[in-house]
Amino acid sequence: MKFRSPLAKIGAGVLALATTATALPVATAAETAQKIDGKTSATAAASCWEIKQLDPASNSGSYWLYTPQMEAPAQFYCDQETNGGGWVMIGRGREGWTEDYMGKGKADDLATNPDGTDAFSPVQLESKTVDALMGGKSPSSLEDGLRFKRATNAEGTQFQNAYAKRMNMDRWSWTLGAKANWSGIRFDNPAGLGTGYSIASTVGNVGDWDSRYNALVFTANKGTNWLNAFNFGYYIRGNTSATSYLWSPTSVSASAFTQVYVRPKLTQDSAGFATIADTGLSQEEQRQLPSSYSSKMQWRTSLESATGNVGEMNTPVQAIAEVNNTVFTGGDFKNISSASGETVDQSFLAGYDVNTGDLVRTFRPTFNGQIKALEGLSNGKLAVGGEFTQVNGQDVSGFVVLDPVTGEIDRTYDWVVQNRLASDITRVKTIQEANGFLYIGGSFTHVKGNTSQAFEYSRNAARFNMSNGSVDWNWNPEFNGTVNGISASTDQSNVYAAGYFTTNRGEATWKLANMNTTDGRLKMPWNWKLSYDNAMQGDRKGFQFDVQDADSSVFAGGAEHLIAQYNKADLSRMSSSITKRGGDFQDLHRDARTGVIYGACHCENWVYQNGDLHDNPWSTSTNINRIRMVGAFDEKTGEYLPDFNPMLTGQYGNGIWESFVDSTGVLWVGGDISKTLGASGTQDTVGFARYAPRDITPAAAPNNLTVTTDGTTDKLQWQSGTAGKTAYQVLRNDRVIATVTNGTAFEVPHVDGARYFVRSVDQAGNYSATTPVAVAPEQASAAA
Repeated sequence: MKFRSPLAKIGAGVLALATTATALPVATAAETAQKIDGKTSATAAASCWEIKQLDPASNSGSYWLYTPQMEAPAQFYCDQETNGGGWVMIGRGREGWTEDYMGKGKADDLATNPDGTDAFSPVQLESKTVDALMGGKSPSSLEDGLRFKRATNAEGTQFQNAYAKRMNMDRWSWTLGAKANWSGIRFDNPAGLGTGYSIASTVGNVGDWDSRYNALVFTANKGTNWLNAFNFGYYIRGNTSATSYLWSPTSVSASAFTQVYVRPKLTQDSAGFATIADTGLSQEEQRQLPSSYSSKMQWRTSLESATGNVGEMNTPVQAIAEVNNTVFTGGDFKNISSASGETVDQSFLAGYDVNTGDLVRTFRPTFNGQIKALEGLSNGKLAVGGEFTQVNGQDVSGFVVLDPVTGEIDRTYDWVVQNRLASDITRVKTIQEANGFLYIGGSFTHVKGNTSQAFEYSRNAARFNMSNGSVDWNWNPEFNGTVNGISASTDQSNVYAAGYFTTNRGEATWKLANMNTTDGRLKMPWNWKLSYDNAMQGDRKGFQFDVQDADSSVFAGGAEHLIAQYNKADLSRMSSSITKRGGDFQDLHRDARTGVIYGACHCENWVYQNGDLHDNPWSTSTNINRIRMVGAFDEKTGEYLPDFNPMLTGQYGNGIWESFVDSTGVLWVGGDISKTLGASGTQDTVGFARYAPRDITPAAAPNNLTVTTDGTTDKLQWQSGTAGKTAYQVLRNDRVIATVTNGTAFEVPHVDGARYFVRSVDQAGNYSATTPVAVAPEQASAAA
């Protein structure tokens, strides 16, 4: 059996279809001998189209479908009448559609409740499920594209079919509001509504060619209470009736009850099912990513800043680090408060127990300015950078090292940073310890190491020797602008910088620099492509906020809305993504344990995978996904990983400014956050949020599978491999035929020589290894 990869997992939405009873309906022995008809799980077809080809008289309704990319057969609604039939419904509803990768609602509602006024609340299949229904092929390869069946009157007695082929998409996404490439657009109108309309190709969402019925616009706006829907042109109006198929609460175009279909032309013979070896299948490995639901809020910062300044450079949390099981969050907040209502008068910096999330009350340093950077040091101390001039009542300018338990200043090394330019303040914006050195970057002119050293000129970047606390004067870059981010490679070959600069020691280097580790000079030119080149922006165009080493490649992020991956060997671009309508990438963080780069931005709309130009990213993109201030990218390929799709909103739209994965694997994000979506609903999460690793560990595999037969029924029994409750999938030959939710036994009509396997499956979508094969006896031998 050719089971789909972890990245193609169809998820718990379809799993729920398979576990609504003790076992799925299974074909009788006579039915098994019949052709595929989609009427039972054991006779599931690969597509609605296959059912129609095998039975041209088949009616529209619910059928069982199964492809190699699916974990089990599931029921879907097939339209077997329109334009030759063979269409599978992937979504339906009136207003309130989502663009989220996870879809919306219960998947089985599409099969059991496809239309009518009680189907107005949208249900959309998870994107993985749609990919599975297409057999892993791209939406762009669908011969017939997408079909949108829309009501054209309030009574729901007339419908229009609109067709459009979505181009340049390598997998399914619900981001239908994003500007994208479409082709083969066609409107088939019912009698009395005027002639249809067609166009070969367009760029849009999907099209708005007139003010009446020949318009298909997926949008949300103030006039529709910000609820996504498929709208007609301006002059087609709806009403607010709960039973109207055309809805609009104000004088805006009508949102129509719509069904969305695709028509993949797959057959069971050509789908690619492979024979399972006698040893069975190994467990399926899912990629470790955070849950998309935020962890329960225990503490939050105030929305009010401690400095009194409001803006993207003064968000509540801008830096996160861990030392000795305490995670520290720093930024510009006036106080912190607990879920129980306690308010603690602690500004700028606080620590939380990494295991419990509790506030570390012994840590109470005081600052008079905001914090921009934190780093947990190998000597057990906490390095802090920012815009402050006093710490614990003592004069400290922009950089300090603290005891992580008491918050007292650590004087092990006398590290001092100064900015002697009258027009600027001392500001440390980035800190990294790597390869025996502590790197700092920001806005400053001079640094001093241990007490035996005097101040020396070091412009906007410097490094200290961790062994003796001295400044490493051999490594002495000189940037003519602020350094926002520094990342030293793990192989000690390069140091990268991002910022507002244009030169380093007089050599041209536009916003990104690749330096050697000996003297800080440029190692090679970084002639990267800007996403937006406007002479009016002057030296600010294309500024970069952060840079992150990733072994064989390096990532950079900043303006305009660009995150890009470069080959370290020659700094050529390997991949890129653009947010639109979005904002600049403001932070990059690598979790080397999972091979993920987290990119944070002030963006709450779409990310165009492989887009590289701000004005038209769809011209090169291969997919479009929804992003809300932070996303995950594969560190090897640069591919956006939509399985992680948190929902965050902010007070001012300033986005996330820091992401950090702690020692337990929890992702922390900080910035302009006011609400997040948790497992139990929306939370008033302010300043920072936590995302625990999702469950990717399957239950133990079952064992000792036996099968006996009386010539009529095959009786399967097995032993559980775990003391906890789990469901089991029964596989016959190369297909799943049932999911058992109660007990460790199953009966099925006898098939001579049938090869059976059983595996555990949990509600998180984790699948164990199967048992080795157990073969049903032949009837003759059973009778003997």
